[in-house]
Amino acid sequence: MRMLLGLVAGLIGGVVVGACAKDTAEPAGPGAPGAVACTEIGCLDGARITLEKATPWAAGEYTFVFDLDGAAVTCKGSLPLKQCDAGPTLSCDVADKVQVGESGCALPPESHGFSDVQIKGAPKSVAVKISNGGQTVHEVELAPKYTTSRPNGEGCEPECHGASEIVKLQ
Repeated sequence: MRMLLGLVAGLIGGVVVGACAKDTAEPAGPGAPGAVACTEIGCLDGARITLEKATPWAAGEYTFVFDLDGAAVTCKGSLPLKQCDAGPTLSCDVADKVQVGESGCALPPESHGFSDVQIKGAPKSVAVKISNGGQTVHEVELAPKYTTSRPNGEGCEPECHGASEIVKLQ
């Protein structure tokens, strides 16, 4: 009976240790040759455009028109934003390609605005036209410069490809 209990305890210990093991290589001890310790930080591939605005965003019907290497994406919505729990105010005609950040839904309406744009993929040419009530309020053409990084360390996944641009709006 003791032998059976010892066997069961050993099996349970092995399962617990196996369940805690990671798929990435861990060093056997300090300074183990060839061993790599990886963290589990994720990343977003694509281009990020930070919209910096010195004055508050005006209320109205907004349209963001993007030209991504010749492919058009249009996002529409209005300010003030919907209530925070009502979901995004802007919607785009091409799903999962562009996301325009909305800011301030829990604040008074005069504090609502748009914060940044996340573009999936790696377009070499990005043109953005922002309109309010049919009037163009800003236009810009960008040529994002992508960099490669490994946030979890050399030899660890994922490999990220991203670009970051700042657009100053009036």
